[in-house]
Amino acid sequence: MEIVLGAVVGFLLLVMVLVSTQRSNAAREERLRGLHARRRALAVDLRKLQENMQQLKIVEHRKLAEADERASREVEVRRQREARQQASRFGSILDVLLHERLLSAEQLAKARSYKDQTRSHYPLSEIVTMLDYVKADVVQRMRQRYPKLSDE
Repeated sequence: MEIVLGAVVGFLLLVMVLVSTQRSNAAREERLRGLHARRRALAVDLRKLQENMQQLKIVEHRKLAEADERASREVEVRRQREARQQASRFGSILDVLLHERLLSAEQLAKARSYKDQTRSHYPLSEIVTMLDYVKADVVQRMRQRYPKLSDE
């Protein structure tokens, strides 16, 4: 009888250990499923955040490009305004060359003398180039900078 009682108690203990282990495993599996679900949700959130960051980068890039373009336009407008203001101070491209010390008064006098003596039909800006007092690209740049000024 003691053996049967011992066997029954042992069996009951074994059943309790098995049930406890089963419950523990079930809880562990449930927790593991919850962690996997949370991991998937976090992965989805991460993808959404990365997409949002990419969109923000695109928007910021556009804003920077627009700001750069506006700044470039403002600089160009300012440059043109300054050129117009300076152009009102100068009567011709030659005055600009003199002002910027690209041409001396003596060289200009020699060019005028040459034009008078040869009765050349070329403008003085061309003559100072032909006489190699000023490079042609410098004269051309001045024409572009001050398009309303004459060559005489």
